[in-house]
Amino acid sequence: MKCGDLMHMDLQWVPSNASAREVAGIMRDRSLGFLLVFGSSPGQLAGVVTDRDLAVRVCTGDKRSDDVKIIDIATKDVIVCAEGDDLKDAEKKMMEEQKSRLVVVNAEDQAVGILSLTDILLGDRPGRAIKTARGVLAREAEGPHTPIEQIKLTPSTAQDEEIASHQGSVTIGRTLGTSVKEFP
Repeated sequence: MKCGDLMHMDLQWVPSNASAREVAGIMRDRSLGFLLVFGSSPGQLAGVVTDRDLAVRVCTGDKRSDDVKIIDIATKDVIVCAEGDDLKDAEKKMMEEQKSRLVVVNAEDQAVGILSLTDILLGDRPGRAIKTARGVLAREAEGPHTPIEQIKLTPSTAQDEEIASHQGSVTIGRTLGTSVKEFP
């Protein structure tokens, strides 16, 4: 199977001079987590931006989202595969780079699609897709974690909030009814 067989071709682009606030609004309104950034001309790939990029590079950087140009926080070293590449090679690249999306390019090196981990999970043999998912997500599974003992939480109201510890993670929220939680 080739990358072009599973890629989705609905490319979503934003101009490089768009503000982080504008891009965040586009992501919210279109329910997207990944956008291509075009450079000096439409179709020229200058980078990619994810919802995580916005959170990590803008919000935690104490920057005003209106003042940040998306090209300044976009990932410019874009990981690509060719539409004719074997899916096995793309999966290997995803695991090595720990990326859940690759930009698919044509022979002229123009972006023609996106190959996501979800595309592989839905369109490829399940066993092989799971192996790729494990490789891509290994960073998140092994990444830096703060031990629960070091996390200081102060619930606003004791009867209203629940703090639950489950296998090294913390969940904060209000229980609504029997099993639904609302998170702040």
